[in-house]
Parts: sequence; structure tokens; C-alpha cells
Amino acid sequence: SEVIFVLLYLDGNKIVGSIPDGMSELSNLKALNLDENELYGILPQAIGQMTSLEYLSAKGNTLSGGLPASMKHMKGLKTLNLASNALSGRIGHLSDMAGLENVHLYQNSFSGPIDGSIFASLLNLEAIFLSSNSFTGRIPPEVVQVQKKLKGLYLSDNELDGIIPEGVCALYKLEDLYLDSNALEGTLPSCLGNLSSLKRFHVFKNQIHGNVPTGLLNLPHLIELGLEENDLRGGMDGQATCRAPKKGLSIWADCAELDGGCECCEKCCLDKDKNC
Repeated sequence: SEVIFVLLYLDGNKIVGSIPDGMSELSNLKALNLDENELYGILPQAIGQMTSLEYLSAKGNTLSGGLPASMKHMKGLKTLNLASNALSGRIGHLSDMAGLENVHLYQNSFSGPIDGSIFASLLNLEAIFLSSNSFTGRIPPEVVQVQKKLKGLYLSDNELDGIIPEGVCALYKLEDLYLDSNALEGTLPSCLGNLSSLKRFHVFKNQIHGNVPTGLLNLPHLIELGLEENDLRGGMDGQATCRAPKKGLSIWADCAELDGGCECCEKCCLDKDKNC
């Protein structure tokens, strides 16, 4: 009798070569994992024919080229993980993949502005990892206008500029906000202290100035706050949690530049400290 594959996990082997077009003939496949092999070459256009896929992962290879236009037909895909490859180009095709919930594209060579239509169209998005690419421009306003389920926004280590939009405070389910290692400027939105679900906020290595918002340190679930290598001047010594820091809260800052220092900072960063 005919064998029908529904789940195919080939991760962690030493498979060498390109992804064959014939893979698309596995029309009933719901999950395909090709992580951590020695795959190279482009993602074949035929991959868009795998419309039953809900999970596709091929991280940790050396795949190159762009995302095939045919991927727009993969309406049922929920998780896409192509992190740690050599992929490039734009990512606008993602906006047609309405079922996406988790997108992992970090550590590639994608470039250009982040297409706002991705956030306007993917209304079930819970986490999007775009760190360590070459994205430019501003944080698209759509991310703060229509996203209601987003828990993780990872934009670290790109070439983003402009301000942190105040609308980010409307992402009430947000747990992780990683904006570090860009060229963001302006001040930290004062409403950040309203993000009651926030656990990790990294904004170090930018050009942020002004004060640390009152209430940010009092967030009930906050465990990591990275502020170093900016131009923040407003001290945190007057906030109650600095005098009696919450157990489990790690803060990194340029203490010497903050008015009044930072009594609650776990790590005070100096210009010569490369390990900070």
C-alpha cells in the first residue's frame, strides 16, 4: 500500500546538497524539518506547492537566494524557520501567508525596509525574529497599528533608524522587545511602563537620549533591561525598585552617565568594557 508522509524530520544529519524539487510531491506533508544539515542553493519554486505544510524549518544550513514568490500559496503555514542561512532580498511575500504565527529569519542577509504589509496582513502573528540582517528604514507603523497577538518582536542588529513609535505600547501581549544594535534615536516612549506583560527589553547600542521612563522598572514581569551605549541621562536612582531591586531583574546601563547613577544596575558599562 502507498505510504503517506505527514511528518518528516531530517534535522541534525549530514545531508549535503540542494533541496530537490521532488520534495513538493509530498502533498500531504504537514511538518518538514531540515535543520542543521549541509544544504545549500536556493529554495525551489516548487516548495510553494506544499500547501498542506503547517511547519517548515531549515535553519542552520547555507541556503541562499531569496524567498520564492510561490511561497505565497502556503496559506496554512504556521511556523517558518529559515534562520542562520545566507538568504537575501526582500520578505514581502510573507504578507500573503495569512496563517503564519511564528517567523524566524534571523542571521541572514535580508535587506531594505521592513515591509509593513507583513504586519498588516499576518493577524495571527505571535513572534517574528528578524534580527541580524541588513534591514534599513524605520520600524513600520503597521506593527503597532494592527498587531494584537504579538508576544515577541526581534529587530536587533540591523540598520534601522528613526524613533521608537509610541504605538508600541498598544502591544499589550508583548513579552520580548529587542531593538538593540541599530541606529534608533529620540527618546524612550513614556508609555513603556504600561506594557504589563513585558519580560525583556533590549535597546542598547542605539542613539536614544533623554530619561528612563518612570514605571519601566516596576513592570511586574520584567527580568531583563538593556540600556547601555546610548545617551540616556535621566537617572534611575529615584525609582523605588532601584533602592530595593526586584529579585531576578537584570539591568545593564551606562551608570556613570546617568544623573544619580544606577544603584540597581547589575552591570555598569564603561566605554572600554567590551564584555558589557
